[in-house]
Formats: sequence, structure tokens, C-alpha cells
Amino acid sequence: MKNLLVLNDHSPQAEHAALFALDLAKKMHMGLVLASISPQTGAVYYPNQQLTSHETLEKHRSDLMGSLLLLEKRYTDFNPVVQEVELTDFTGEELLRLTTDHNVYMVIKGMDEFLPAALLNVNLAINMLLSEIKCPLLIVPSSWEFNEFRDLVYLTDLRFCGLKTVSFIADLAREWNANVTIAHTTVSGLPEIEAEEANAIFRDEIDHHVNYHNISINMLKKEDISETVQSMVKDFNADLLVFVNQHFHFNTFTKQYFKDKCTLYKPVPMLIFPY
Repeated sequence: MKNLLVLNDHSPQAEHAALFALDLAKKMHMGLVLASISPQTGAVYYPNQQLTSHETLEKHRSDLMGSLLLLEKRYTDFNPVVQEVELTDFTGEELLRLTTDHNVYMVIKGMDEFLPAALLNVNLAINMLLSEIKCPLLIVPSSWEFNEFRDLVYLTDLRFCGLKTVSFIADLAREWNANVTIAHTTVSGLPEIEAEEANAIFRDEIDHHVNYHNISINMLKKEDISETVQSMVKDFNADLLVFVNQHFHFNTFTKQYFKDKCTLYKPVPMLIFPY
């Protein structure tokens, strides 16, 4: 079974992301792994797991894990398998091994409001995590109030649009019958492509290979790049932004979003592929 991996630093942001992850695991029929950093002082005892008449098997469990187990029992049609593992930190081979050993489909991390002062920390966190994992990273801002995705927008150049990335996005969108928009912006240094060529690329390289009906392309004009945030978040009503790490306009967009525009547009989750 595939699993969603939630990074738990025992913050309110981690709890917010984990609650969404539990609903997502239920919808996608996946398991949930809570990766908790730093051991908790409290211990939970399970009386039915006795070693002898005088000994009890002790299991450490974070407060968040306890909350997830209580919520998980409320589901009637599908109960995600929820488990907790302990990590020293969220860096190094330990995290990579965890994503591999547990067949992780997606890593999920909650983050505080994307304020201008947090730009450096946000980018560092994203780049650090994506250097250690081989699966997509979902960043969930603490103010995000929805529990579903309705409009997914993938910013890329159609000539370099990854089929695996689009297939992953389509599989995710299918759970809500959501719209997927591939927002084309030309890579710096390359010539613009005409609408006819773009439609041919989309038809031959994407549409014929991805079995999903709610997927389309949108050509962003070159002069509109400075207003990419407005196009993605406001005009397209995106509630999930999709990027490939360090790819094309990723850094430009995040700098606009975190530094200049996040006070104008309410933050929405970002799904970032490592490559």
C-alpha cells in the first residue's frame, strides 16, 4: 500500500497539515505515516500488549498521533492505516530511507503563513526537503481552510512538460473531479511558441497519454510573467499550485509570492516535484 508521509515537528502547522493528510489518505485509499521529530516525554501504554503479568509494552506516541487515531476510527467506508515513526530531524539519509521503505506517495509539510520575512526560511525548507526525498512535496499553509482540490495549476513550458508529472497531477485531481490547467510560460532564452504549436504539443505529448478529461492548457503572455502570481492564484482560482523544483520559473514565482504578493493573495498549497 502507498503511504502519505506527514512531517511532525509538534507545531500547530503540522497538526493542520496532518488532519488534511488523513482525509486525503481516506479518499485515495492510502496509509498515513506520521514522522515525528524529537521524542515525546509522555508514553502511552496498551494493556492488551503485555509482555508478562508484571510488564507492559511501552509505546511512545505524540499527541498528534493520538488525535489521528481517534479521528481515523470515525471513518466507516475506509480506515487508513496510521503509524508513527521517530526521526532525529528532517534531513539526511534517514528521511530518504523512510520514504523508500514505506512506499511514500507524497511528503506533506505544514508551514506558517508565507509572510515576506519568512521568504528565506520557506525556500530553505523546500530546497532542503527536496534534496532528501524522491517524491513530491506538498506544502500546506496554515491558513488554508479547504479539504479538497478543485483547480490545480501546473506552471511549466509545454516543450518541457513532464508526462510523469502530469499523470501524477491527473491522478490526484481525479479524486475530486478537479480541473487541471497547464499554464505555459516560455523558458528564458527560447522563442515563443504559437497557439497552434502549443495545441499540437498538448494533444500529441499529453492528452493522448493521460486518461483524464478535465485537463487543458493556458498560454500566458510573455509580458504577463511579472504578474504570474495574479494569473495563477487569482485569475485561475488555483487552490493547488504545481512546480518542478528549481525548474524554469519556480524561483521567480516563489520570490514574487512570498516577498511581494502573499499579502494580496491568500496562500494556497504548493505541490513541488524534486525534478
